Amino acid sequence: MLVTEKFVFIHLPRTGGTFVSDIIRKFFPSAREIGYHLPRTLMPREYAHLPVLGTIRNPWEFYVSWYHHQKASSRYTPLFCTISDSRNLDFADTIRNALNLGVDDEKLRVLIDALPEEFNFRDKHIPNLTKSLMAKIRRTGLGLYSFRFSQLFGPTDDVHFCRVESLRQDLVRFFDKIGIIDSTLRDYVLDSDKKNTSDHLHYSFYYPGELADLVATRDRSLIDRFGYAFEDRVNRAPSAASH
Repeated sequence: MLVTEKFVFIHLPRTGGTFVSDIIRKFFPSAREIGYHLPRTLMPREYAHLPVLGTIRNPWEFYVSWYHHQKASSRYTPLFCTISDSRNLDFADTIRNALNLGVDDEKLRVLIDALPEEFNFRDKHIPNLTKSLMAKIRRTGLGLYSFRFSQLFGPTDDVHFCRVESLRQDLVRFFDKIGIIDSTLRDYVLDSDKKNTSDHLHYSFYYPGELADLVATRDRSLIDRFGYAFEDRVNRAPSAASH
């Protein structure tokens, strides 16, 4: 979570947050990180009056980006290593496990056993999930993405969300809405390079039909709220997906 004197940014992983964070640090001298992927429920009271900014992306694309980012890393993370069988499972089997954590008691038990009791949000590259927190997904039927979204943001009626698919334009609109845009900031947001990207094919290439349907079931609330849909294999060329 980044706080400034004008707004607060809550960073949902693999949804363009690195790009947004870099812009905030560059243009807002008051910006400081008070917790790595810190949930809104833990935001200090003195910032509660400020506008809240978040980012969101198509759930089908999120799982592809998340899988490739984690697969390429040599760092041990309890969540990914558990559901991917220590990086031995392919995309479909790994994401099926991620989608079924809320209904698969045995897989969830193994994951909870691997998670810490607590952690310091000021440390980076940590699980960001504790035993007690992950236990809340049990019997919810939620996919991992919807669970993390809910865990980080809580109630979201007052959150301004930027979609990865229109991230630059949405970010400019947010800055304009709260009265802090100028030509330099606008030009930088619209023209700067992507950050923390991963190369992969169009997301639809990775989904057998039943797995695409499972995403539609487990992440239905986000799909309906933000109007997302599964796009058939419209582009099989490599693409860069932002964090």
